[in-house]
Amino acid sequence: MIYNFPEFYDLQYQNYFDDINFYGNLALDYGGSVLEIGAGTARLSIALAKRGLEVVGIDNSQVMLEHAKQKIAKEDLGNQINLQKANMQDFKFKQKFSVIIAPFNVLAHAYSLQSQDKILSNIKNHLAAGGVFALDMFNPNFSQLDSLKIVPEWQHLSDETSELFVYQSLNKDKQIIISKYYLDSLNKGILQRKTSILKQRYYHRFELERALKYAGFESLQFFGDFDRSVYSVSKPHLIVLAK
Repeated sequence: MIYNFPEFYDLQYQNYFDDINFYGNLALDYGGSVLEIGAGTARLSIALAKRGLEVVGIDNSQVMLEHAKQKIAKEDLGNQINLQKANMQDFKFKQKFSVIIAPFNVLAHAYSLQSQDKILSNIKNHLAAGGVFALDMFNPNFSQLDSLKIVPEWQHLSDETSELFVYQSLNKDKQIIISKYYLDSLNKGILQRKTSILKQRYYHRFELERALKYAGFESLQFFGDFDRSVYSVSKPHLIVLAK
């Protein structure tokens, strides 16, 4: 899985800044500590901490967390960021948070209805009164599936001796998009290939609304991008603010 290669993951998304102002401004507006679900390599946690915020982050990948802690130490942000290994279905904290975020398609790793309900219910139980839960998901683009392609935004991962390709396929019955990554490198005339697989459950707007309301959230706002533009299926994201 791609999360077994944190250095590669960081390189892949080193130029992704789309969500930072959205989550940063939201956290500053509400104040208090931020709980980040799926902190990964701390890309967003570090950005929030640099704005003066305190962040508690959880992730289920020890490899990603170890890499994240090294990055946090280099930035000297250890007093502001607390990372813990935990499953998003059953994590437990004594404190409640005024802001909880599940950024960058985190809920795409909840493959079953039971898992989704457990995660959202647990998040709701950790949300302080008057607080907000924010998440973003990708809007699936089925037109680019079933073809091997080079992603222009990731070409900094390639050089004269290597090339990165991705092949995406769809399991319609389970609403899962499967991305297979191929990093081909030429070493002394020999072609070497590293592969990684990412499985993501995609959501439709109304099924996500049902799930959030079932978990106890009442006030919901849906956006199609981080500029808070109105949601539609043609937009790149499915973004929700829930209270």
